[in-house]
Amino acid sequence: MMSILSLNRTYSSYYLFNSRLVTHLLFWIIYYISFALIWSKNHGLFGSFFLEFILLPMRITATYLVIYWSMPSYLLKGKLIKFAISWISILIICGVLQRLFIYFFYEEFLQITKSSIFSLQDLFRAILLINTTVMLAMTIKFYGIYHQLMNQKMTSDEENIDYIEIKSDRRVHLINPKDIAYIKGLGNYIKIKLRNEKELTSYITMKKIMALLPDDFLRVHKSYIINKSHINSYNNEDIQLGKHWIPRGKNILDSELK
Repeated sequence: MMSILSLNRTYSSYYLFNSRLVTHLLFWIIYYISFALIWSKNHGLFGSFFLEFILLPMRITATYLVIYWSMPSYLLKGKLIKFAISWISILIICGVLQRLFIYFFYEEFLQITKSSIFSLQDLFRAILLINTTVMLAMTIKFYGIYHQLMNQKMTSDEENIDYIEIKSDRRVHLINPKDIAYIKGLGNYIKIKLRNEKELTSYITMKKIMALLPDDFLRVHKSYIINKSHINSYNNEDIQLGKHWIPRGKNILDSELK
């Protein structure tokens, strides 16, 4: 599996202005303002912004420890138990520190009635809130990784395509065989019908073009070669490829069309 480092090297296209620093700063600024406004009804506008300011350091710390240490060290290597242990340990440590920050800097500063410094209920709440932030960041990270892997797969697939060269209208066209629906023979010429309904006429015999095509292609009639992957239906007389019906030779077996 691709390492998180190599993913980060090719991940820049997903950053705003191609800058990881700018993207991360904007994410945390939007996060900070959004949650401060959400909780402003419970704590007042000043209290809410101050509380989120107190909570932010431990949430950032837990998020980056999980994403840039725990994930590449354990999760992406398939070490699920170690990942779970590291994740839980990070949440507990950051949760305890966050609880201390709330107790000494928030409740004391705003002269709020203090609960027990290590109240299990308050501690669990702190851990749960931190985990919510970590999960949000992990979801975004996995979304980016997924799209990066899909793009790399598509690029790899394109690199492995054996394009065929077709001379038509005094130009050489590089054609992906998968894009060919069928080929019609016209004596010493052929007419290639592509999936997008575009047609290319080339000076080449059916025998020569058949030698260039992969196994998905079958000559079903003296004048027609079809791409079997585009077959919609068939009977003893013809074969349907999209909105086109191709005549079927009497010697073509059903098993050859599958």
